[in-house]
Amino acid sequence: MKLGGLVALLVGLALLGAVIAHSDLALVGQLLSRLSFTGALAVLGLFTLAWAAEIGAWALTFTQRALRLTWLWQLWLVNMVGEAMNVVMPFGSLGGEPVKAWLLKKHYAIGYREVTVTLILMQTLLAVAEAIFVSIGALLAVQLAILPVRVADLLSGAAVSLLLLMALAIIAMHQRWLRHALAAFERRHNSARYAAAKRALDDIELELAEFARGRPRRFAASTLLYFLNWAGGAAEVWLLLKLLDAALPFSHCWVAEAAVVSIRSLTFFLPAQLGSVEAVTVYVIGALGGSTEIGLALAALRRARELAWAVLGLGVGTAYHLDWRGATKSS
Repeated sequence: MKLGGLVALLVGLALLGAVIAHSDLALVGQLLSRLSFTGALAVLGLFTLAWAAEIGAWALTFTQRALRLTWLWQLWLVNMVGEAMNVVMPFGSLGGEPVKAWLLKKHYAIGYREVTVTLILMQTLLAVAEAIFVSIGALLAVQLAILPVRVADLLSGAAVSLLLLMALAIIAMHQRWLRHALAAFERRHNSARYAAAKRALDDIELELAEFARGRPRRFAASTLLYFLNWAGGAAEVWLLLKLLDAALPFSHCWVAEAAVVSIRSLTFFLPAQLGSVEAVTVYVIGALGGSTEIGLALAALRRARELAWAVLGLGVGTAYHLDWRGATKSS
């Protein structure tokens, strides 16, 4: 492990240790024991629905491919592997997205340029939906006055920052700012290698602009599905707390999830955001009327679900590596 990854891991472990040190682990265990097998299945089913929304949103960015069940299933498998890599590697999508591109190229003969376009669109639309989700959470926090003023202000600041960044990204996509920047750079630094790279980037940016301008229905539908995926996180918080006999209003759960999502974005460099997610979950749930133990139990259950899904994703990745027939059959 490189020094940066080791430092990030140690920071996450320190945060996690601090959360555990301030909790009554016996009470946490009692809370966890309240989750029945049926309840666990309900949580997994809800997560699966949210995951399906994400797959549908990604599929809409492949404009040259029909939305067939076979294709959706293949994207489901590829996304499982990529997201599993995001969990086990530091720096998030810097690890998972290249894996998705490689799998689509190797097993489904989709060129890297097309894959690159869809992955950029995927991340952009996912971030747009995230900005909307966090903004609604910030508005709820302010309107209901359910968080300390400083925390509510931080959440509002994160929401405004995300909205501004996403607005700039969409404008840049429409106006093709990259093309102008590359042209200005080319006047100062011109070479055959740079010219080839510029042509490739121009082609990718053109396809991004054409999707944003020429396919507004797909753009809107994909963003909506990604938003439902984020909203699924709030629904998961509500369901888990209900199953733990520590129910909170859904609006409170939305605020809690908005805070967690914001922290995930800020601590992307931590492997699986270890420690930071647990810390903010414990703090926010406590601020919303729960307790440290309820917050830790909630964080533990969500972490367990995340790890279980990641293990399944790594299993799918192993199947791809071994060229199992069922996983490599192309459409």
